[in-house]
Amino acid sequence: MKKFILLLSLVILICGCSQNLARFSIVSTGATPLANNVQKGEYVTGSDCIRRILFFTFGNKENRISGAVADALEKAAKKGLPADALINVDISTSYTNLFLYESDCIDAKGQAVGL
Repeated sequence: MKKFILLLSLVILICGCSQNLARFSIVSTGATPLANNVQKGEYVTGSDCIRRILFFTFGNKENRISGAVADALEKAAKKGLPADALINVDISTSYTNLFLYESDCIDAKGQAVGL
């Protein structure tokens, strides 16, 4: 019984979850005109996280979806891919709690395109 209570206590202290927030056909952080000749790149992932250690919070609390999209576009640009916008975008969130540490992230995954 003591082992069961100890195991249950560990499961309660270490937990995490995730959920899907949005799906977009095309998403960008700026005004981008659409053209007929779109250059498609590969799929990239970006994230914007808030981290808490004890009672201290680190990270941007606002515009987190835009931050995740901008991070994905920056990663695409660093890889030499077209980086004007993302298409077929999946926005999700994940949360991790490890006793005194918490992480709350917004993730954006999509195909980088150049217009």
